[in-house]
Amino acid sequence: MGTIVKRSRRDGSAAWLAQLVIKRGSKIVLRENKTFELRSTANAWLNQREDRLGQPGALEAALKSKSSWNQDPTLSDAIDLYIRESNKKIGGTKALVLRSIKDFDIADKTCASITCAYIVAFAREKLESGVQPQTVSNHLSHLGAVFAIARPA
Repeated sequence: MGTIVKRSRRDGSAAWLAQLVIKRGSKIVLRENKTFELRSTANAWLNQREDRLGQPGALEAALKSKSSWNQDPTLSDAIDLYIRESNKKIGGTKALVLRSIKDFDIADKTCASITCAYIVAFAREKLESGVQPQTVSNHLSHLGAVFAIARPA
């Protein structure tokens, strides 16, 4: 299912490209690539993805989430996808913060339509509700993580 290819970077260092391709018949239904610094890390990611996608219903869920990212999801949907599809384990506090953001008006907007003005309005709304500035900063940091993944996806 997967292969690991050594790639040379411009600076001469090596990187390892893990490629996962799943076919049904002669048609490719899922293709994922990820680059790593170490071959062992690439191998671990590849094994983890193969195991995860080998579970009943996991491939269908992955295909559904990939197609959801290709559309313009709402922030609420993007948060759900981020929590569900994150390669790293998300801590309880971060997951709670992200779920709490879904209770605000900004969560109903599509990701592409969210501008700085919406994010500032969200932060002001949090501050006006009595939340400390450090907490608002924490919320914005977690929200930034969702946008960092959602944009390339």
